[in-house]
Amino acid sequence: MIWNRLGLELKTLPRAQKKVAAYMLENPSEALFMTSQQLGESSGTSEATVVRLAVTLGFDGFPEFKEALQGEVKDQLSTFGRLQEHRAKVGAQSLLSGVISQEIDAAASCLTESNDEEIKELASRICGSNGVYLIGLRSTRSLALYMQYYLSWFLPNIYVPQNDSLESYLVSASKDSLVIGISFPRYTRRTLDSILIANRMNLRTAAITDSENSPLAKAASIVVKAPCIHVAHIDSLMIPFGMANAILIEVTNQLGPKALSRLNELEDVWAAGSVYCKP
Repeated sequence: MIWNRLGLELKTLPRAQKKVAAYMLENPSEALFMTSQQLGESSGTSEATVVRLAVTLGFDGFPEFKEALQGEVKDQLSTFGRLQEHRAKVGAQSLLSGVISQEIDAAASCLTESNDEEIKELASRICGSNGVYLIGLRSTRSLALYMQYYLSWFLPNIYVPQNDSLESYLVSASKDSLVIGISFPRYTRRTLDSILIANRMNLRTAAITDSENSPLAKAASIVVKAPCIHVAHIDSLMIPFGMANAILIEVTNQLGPKALSRLNELEDVWAAGSVYCKP
């Protein structure tokens, strides 16, 4: 951990570099988003001293040093800190390209690391459960409702409990129910608690989250991973929605003829009710 190294090596650093390190340790939230010139001025040294500190710690220069520092704490940044980070990164990019370029970078890693077996296993559990409880709180509630909408086309008992009624839903769940917790950094404690409660009740559990290091991943029996990036103060769910689509499609694949029959029935109902406008 680079922040820990700053503290451990503080006494051995040259006097000027020690001033920079001390300032950063005392003001971590501000230091994360400063330029080398700003950091030099704020610490009472110079831009050259800041660059020398980065090199002393094993980096090629200040940009690499700053990126590594931000990478260590990005999941714990407050919404205010995320907004600061975004403003520092965007620079001359247009508003739309600044957002989409971040999504594309994250999506590239997902394309190489995704595991179809995890998706197929979760889809199988969904199809084989008497009830499915999608636990998504705060921004991820949108993802839970999205999945509920499409799963309800084919399966009868799909629930998205409210935050204040999680326990009552889980207590009344049948023993062959599946509880799916959906959360990304910063993880919501109530979502984790729901998985832990479900485990104690011997219900099936799954997590849709960002990595094996997620507290949800450590608690659930099935884990499907999708990166979630932070665009300024916003939790961007573009890639998790893509993962949800993959799960939903695999559910219909596993339901086979039943899904096709249900889609035909739905089309007849929609046509009779004039649900869609003609172009």
